[in-house]
Amino acid sequence: MKRRYLYAALLFTAVAPAANAELRASLDNTRIAPGDTVQLALTHDGRSSSQPDLTPLREDFDIIGRSTSSNVQIINGNVSSSTQLQLTLSPKRTGNLTIPSLSWDSDHSAPLTLEVSGNAASAASAGADTNADTSGNDRVFIETEVTPKQPYVQAGVDVTVRLYSAVPLSQASLDFPDSSEAWVRQVGADQTGTQERRGTTYNVITRHYVLFPQRSGTLTIPGPTLSGQIPAGSRHSNGSWDPFSDLLSNSPFSTMLGGTKPIRLHAAPIGLNVRPRPAGAAMNYWLPARSVTLQASWKPSQGEVHAGDPITLDLDLRAQGLTAAQLPDVSTQLGLPPGLKAYPDQPQLKDTPDGDEILGERHQSVALISDQPGRFTIPDLHLTWWNTQTNRPAEVILPGRTLTVEPAAGSSPAVAASAQPKRGTTAHAPSSANDKTAVSSAASDQMGPRGASPWVSPGGAWPWVSLVFGVLWVSTSIAWWRSRRKDAIQPAPREPGTNSAGASAAKAAFRTACRANDPQEARRHLLAWVNAALGPHRIRGLNELANKMHDPSLTPLLRELDRACYAGAEWNGDALSKVLAELPKKQRAPTPVKGELAPLYP
Repeated sequence: MKRRYLYAALLFTAVAPAANAELRASLDNTRIAPGDTVQLALTHDGRSSSQPDLTPLREDFDIIGRSTSSNVQIINGNVSSSTQLQLTLSPKRTGNLTIPSLSWDSDHSAPLTLEVSGNAASAASAGADTNADTSGNDRVFIETEVTPKQPYVQAGVDVTVRLYSAVPLSQASLDFPDSSEAWVRQVGADQTGTQERRGTTYNVITRHYVLFPQRSGTLTIPGPTLSGQIPAGSRHSNGSWDPFSDLLSNSPFSTMLGGTKPIRLHAAPIGLNVRPRPAGAAMNYWLPARSVTLQASWKPSQGEVHAGDPITLDLDLRAQGLTAAQLPDVSTQLGLPPGLKAYPDQPQLKDTPDGDEILGERHQSVALISDQPGRFTIPDLHLTWWNTQTNRPAEVILPGRTLTVEPAAGSSPAVAASAQPKRGTTAHAPSSANDKTAVSSAASDQMGPRGASPWVSPGGAWPWVSLVFGVLWVSTSIAWWRSRRKDAIQPAPREPGTNSAGASAAKAAFRTACRANDPQEARRHLLAWVNAALGPHRIRGLNELANKMHDPSLTPLLRELDRACYAGAEWNGDALSKVLAELPKKQRAPTPVKGELAPLYP
């Protein structure tokens, strides 16, 4: 029976709060050095499934650890229970800090005071660079050096961070994240060494960052934060040293024996007076750098191609003190003449350490294409940037170039027809022996035996001419009669300049390329299909084909295929294959009315 009462009492205390419940707070130390951590214990009478409100702590402290435990005690038949929350706090600043009153359920704790002394860090940094800001204690501290303190907006700021440690550091990390005020990039690898300060030897780790302020005005940016583990128990709450604890903590077995404690050290905030973009920087982009270079290479180097073939322009832009993401798209600055189109490829961006600075590189290839022959002159490209060392605008110039575009390979010259001699004019003299032989043979055919012309023989010419015309008339009449007889069963004559077999093969190859999403093959077979089916005028490019089709739904799809061929973009051929299922029928000449003769000269 007594056991049942005991179990009932335990169950009651487990589910019901104590009548005199309260919340107690305590610190393991009331005085610590910057970077050290402190243990805050919150003890709540009775059991609780809730958690205390820790929001007031986050103003001056980082919570880097927590654990929860429960206790049940039975003393002289009295049962009591409590829940304890253990917090590891890291101060964000030095001075006298207050642990505010905290609430847990309906209970409140009393406030506590913690002294964080910064005198040790100042003594440890004596003799250091006066331009560096120092935070920490005489065992571990951080120095930050910032140059310049008055940068231009989005210009690079060099931040050098030196970590000094007189005790072993384990699981250490240095965190310097981006913020809404600035971008941060680490430059190069860490440098390690040793340095003596006031008789104490420190291990020194040096790291370089580049900071890019994102707005002008006065900025205060949080410095980097060190997190790690150091030997525990080296300093008592009154500031005295324990030599036996030091002997154990500096041994290689200190971690194995559990003799470490967390450390979290905030470097001094970085204050900047950021200058706005100068009024003299009139370009539509902003390049505040220490130096800028722009180089170009052409393929083919002589700048001569056929219509529809690309000329590749490789552009290399480099800026010292900027990231690649900050560099402008130079291809948009090209002053291209009419008739020449640019298809830029995806740029390649690269950030390279350059000493203590950063070198941003942007490489981009641009395909320049013209569907028509001619000479195209590209003017000089002037790229303006702002020199942060001289505080003046500067300029790099890319020399212009003249491109020669020849007619497409295999196409007949536009002036071919004009090269033929007109009626009533004299042909040019032959230029080869065969030509001379042909002319001599023609002259011999016109001359009769012994050089006499048959046309002047008395009465010998006209009977033969009449006979020839009679034979031709009879042949023409028979051919016309036979064509009229077979007109109902003969297929329509093929239009001049078309090739139905070649068109069918090219059409099938075009659809295969569309299914494979191969833009190069689709373009080649499409032009072959069009030229074989619609001839005789040769279509040399997709832009010319779009103008010929006059189809609003087809034009954007052809331009998309054109971009995919020369800009390297991904392409899906389903839409073009569906829209271009068949080519438009070529316009035919009017069919003569039945019973009428077709005109002799079309």
